[in-house]
Amino acid sequence: MQFLYTYPSYLDEIIENLKDRDWLVHNFNSVDDFEVYNFANYLYNKKNGVTYTIYLDLNVYQFIVNAFKKDKPKKEFRDAMGLVAFCQIAEIELDPTYAVYEKINYRTDDKLLNEVLSDLKLFHRINNINNSSMVEYALGYIDTISPAATYTMDSTVIKKNLTKYRRLREWDSLYLIVLYVIYASQLPKLSTLDKLKKVIEWMIIEFRLSLVGITFAAIYFSKTPMKRMMKYKVADDPRSKQRSAFNMTWDLYNLNRYFRMWTEQEPQQESMFASGDKVFNAILRKSIKVQQTSCLDSFEEFLPQNIVTYLEKITFQPVSTLREFITLKPGLHLIETN
Repeated sequence: MQFLYTYPSYLDEIIENLKDRDWLVHNFNSVDDFEVYNFANYLYNKKNGVTYTIYLDLNVYQFIVNAFKKDKPKKEFRDAMGLVAFCQIAEIELDPTYAVYEKINYRTDDKLLNEVLSDLKLFHRINNINNSSMVEYALGYIDTISPAATYTMDSTVIKKNLTKYRRLREWDSLYLIVLYVIYASQLPKLSTLDKLKKVIEWMIIEFRLSLVGITFAAIYFSKTPMKRMMKYKVADDPRSKQRSAFNMTWDLYNLNRYFRMWTEQEPQQESMFASGDKVFNAILRKSIKVQQTSCLDSFEEFLPQNIVTYLEKITFQPVSTLREFITLKPGLHLIETN
């Protein structure tokens, strides 16, 4: 059975703007990256019980909130509102949970928490605006938006939930991986590829494998790393260094959470990620490719073939491979990994 969907002509311009932004990352098999902007697919699949959620990173979340908070609209704000308008038409849910956690960043002062809760309430009010006014703002016809008058939210309960844990699950683990990547990057007399091997071997011998950690390290220690991958700078003051390491960890945490959602979600639930960070999107797309193909062929775009072969062997057969490549010290044992 085929369905025909009508849509307003302005949607074409909004979709073109979103394609240019390239914010959306997905794990759908045999679906072109631009095909994710076909709203009819979501409406058709929803008739068959499939639900869709887009998880927002802090950048896109802040663009949406700033569309109301800032006096002078930027193109990013307009396109973010275009994303909200598109999701309304395609009946896709927007989830800001991880953006909110990242903004708090384990701080507990009341001033910050009140600001975060105020922004979250504003986000939901914006997400419930009449679609036509969002479209006018997104296309530049108007410069201000008026959120829905009210949104019911139990701020006390949400505040308690946001601060109940010292660390989110797996955050500390990924923080340690980030610190080791930073440490390896500072080692003298080692080539970048030797630094990459050192990071991977450390993960297997002393810690644990992480697909997003491997992908980040593989791109960063290649001959063509992306700009701003390494936020940590040796010349910075201690507080700035910690803040940079935290920011890098949030990227890996959000990447890792996407894979958790992907592998643990119900059959009729589908998810995507919207990020304004090109590095984040590149790492996520490469990691998804590895997960889908069970090989590292996509790494050949930025690493020599012999290094890709080594990484593939060591990550998919860690114990047997390391026994070939590494002479273990007395008392050091390989850890079996899944």
